[in-house]
Amino acid sequence: MKITELLTEGRESKQTFVDMFKKFLPLAMEILEIDSLPKMDFKPEIDSGGQPSFGMYDNNDKTLHVAMLNRHPVDILRTVAHELVHFRQDIRNELNDNSGATGSPEENQAHEIAGVIMRHFNKRYPEFLHSQPI
Repeated sequence: MKITELLTEGRESKQTFVDMFKKFLPLAMEILEIDSLPKMDFKPEIDSGGQPSFGMYDNNDKTLHVAMLNRHPVDILRTVAHELVHFRQDIRNELNDNSGATGSPEENQAHEIAGVIMRHFNKRYPEFLHSQPI
């Protein structure tokens, strides 16, 4: 699903979020040192089985899935950053069957690097911290 299909009038404007996303992706790609992106699937919610989640990266079909509904746009971008770290881990052959487990080195690395990406983004574009939830 396209991001713009999930955005409704009366909340964060479609154009504001699209502009935010366009500024975010090049920065994230630069920090992650990646030159391509996975497919991205934006949904109101993610059905990830037993573990509640705002996002997931499926290394079988190289797709990043992100939940959008009732979330702050900057939080959505943090989820994208986290899942992009998993994408980078995948293209570097660093993932294994236990990579998604809470506390695994791969999961901890995704949390850490996503935090770094967001610190850079928020410093560069502080106006987006005042955005309205989606």
